[in-house]
Amino acid sequence: MLTKTKGLVISNMRYRESSLLVTIYTAECGITTYIENGVRSVKAKHKMALFQPLTLLDLEVFHKPGKGIHRISSAKCYFPYRKIPFDIAYSSIALFLSEVLSKVLKEEEANPVLFEFLESSFQFLDQAPGHTENFHLQFLWNLTEFLGFYPGLVSEFLEQLRAAGVPGLAGIDAEALSALFGAVYGQEVVMKRGQRQAVLAALIYYYQLHMESFGDLRSLQILQEVLA
Repeated sequence: MLTKTKGLVISNMRYRESSLLVTIYTAECGITTYIENGVRSVKAKHKMALFQPLTLLDLEVFHKPGKGIHRISSAKCYFPYRKIPFDIAYSSIALFLSEVLSKVLKEEEANPVLFEFLESSFQFLDQAPGHTENFHLQFLWNLTEFLGFYPGLVSEFLEQLRAAGVPGLAGIDAEALSALFGAVYGQEVVMKRGQRQAVLAALIYYYQLHMESFGDLRSLQILQEVLA
């Protein structure tokens, strides 16, 4: 069945000599894996650049429910990024968040509200003139609402972490945290580097508490070094 949908590339993996397995979060079909043959050849219908993580695509796909791997009929980037691929701070945030999304997006069904959240978030990040140092923290907090474990209140968030024996919470000020999570993207919220790192560690612990398969994040060290 040929389906038209928007999609957000989550990850790609080399398959055999010239093919890719591309995981895309689509507005119409949820998280889906596609095989793209011959993508490394000169005559490739779709170039590798289309399948870099967080690329926003207009797609026509052959989608058959119950099938593990699907095929792409056509793909076109509808929002070319101007900063994310070229600015190390923006690209480090994008790399980190794409790894998070690869771990948490599991549903193979349409969720247009979640797709709109992801789409608008990364469009904002790419267009932001500054004050992106807290973007990943606010994104992780807001994403929990779509994943089913939104804590609602900062006090509830911290209480769950304390009950689980999570270390490092003494360095987190609840009032500052409420200001951070109550702010919109791009709104300046002053935090010291150590405070920001403590909040990120707490958010990662929170995800690990609620998702057994979440595990460690390989891109975390790169993000911390770049935003130091």
